[in-house]
Amino acid sequence: MFLKLKILFFYVSKALGLFWLARLYYKKHLRILCYHGFSRDDEHFFAAGLFIRPEIFSQRMQYLADKKYNVITLQQSYILKQQRSFPDDAIVLTIDDGFCDIIDAIPIFKKHNFPSTLYLTSYYFDKDCPVFMLAVDYMFFKTVQKNISLKSLNIPDLFSQEDPYAQKKIIAFGAGQKNEEGRTKILKRLGVLLLVDYDDLNKSRILNLINKQELAEIMAANVDIQLHTHRHNFPENNDKSFEEIEKNKIKINPLLSFPQKHFCYPSGVWSKKHWSVLEKHGILTATTCNPKLINYDSDNYSLGRILDSERVSQIAFEAEVSGFNEIIRKIRGR
Repeated sequence: MFLKLKILFFYVSKALGLFWLARLYYKKHLRILCYHGFSRDDEHFFAAGLFIRPEIFSQRMQYLADKKYNVITLQQSYILKQQRSFPDDAIVLTIDDGFCDIIDAIPIFKKHNFPSTLYLTSYYFDKDCPVFMLAVDYMFFKTVQKNISLKSLNIPDLFSQEDPYAQKKIIAFGAGQKNEEGRTKILKRLGVLLLVDYDDLNKSRILNLINKQELAEIMAANVDIQLHTHRHNFPENNDKSFEEIEKNKIKINPLLSFPQKHFCYPSGVWSKKHWSVLEKHGILTATTCNPKLINYDSDNYSLGRILDSERVSQIAFEAEVSGFNEIIRKIRGR
């Protein structure tokens, strides 16, 4: 009921011209949009906050083109911010992680000549296996089995599929494995128990990251590649966080024509304690998952982004890019 009322509120506000007024008021603010995966099968049902169907994404990009938003590169936005000269209605498009289905978004970017930035996490890059944590959750999502014993997995304190913490226990146990081979063995055994074939899941690559060939393909399509840590983890410990970026650079930078200078906090978790590490790496900007528009005085190491996904309606998307939601957030803050 609340969601329906919210959508109705947006439609009424748009009809009254409030979206137009908000866009006019925020025309010199930057909007950074954030995407993750582009659904090939049922990923948008599995994780609606991470995945979006290509046809919905295409509708979003067509809206930006029709309404004449200025889509610029992340590097351009940094330079223009320093010069305090954003173009009207400036937008930057970003994609996190590097799922291989980003390839499906390339024709949509090309249609509108829109540049974009991929924040590529490097551990699963060029690995022929799904992201372990997502694969565990996906197998539980797909299974039709009920009340299955999981004792044969030999995971401490895990006995049944009905354990409300079963997935977390498997993920935590897998994190303790020395390498991906150990985690793959767990996934294969789990797949047998839940009747979800691991080999089919891996062949589909719906939870796999891009490989080197795909990286070259998306770079040729005007996709900028930037930093997103090695293991999608960014602890406050300076030595460990420094290492996360360093490993990301070591694996990805040699494949690029220019060094990475921009960063995205994994899962949007950030702290000012991180900023000294970013400075040591010569990083220019760092983006969060905090929904807010960017002005000239916004901190370069805590830039807000608008997260878009399958769970966001078209009218809610329009409310965000127009700046109307920014006004609502400020009213709530007061």
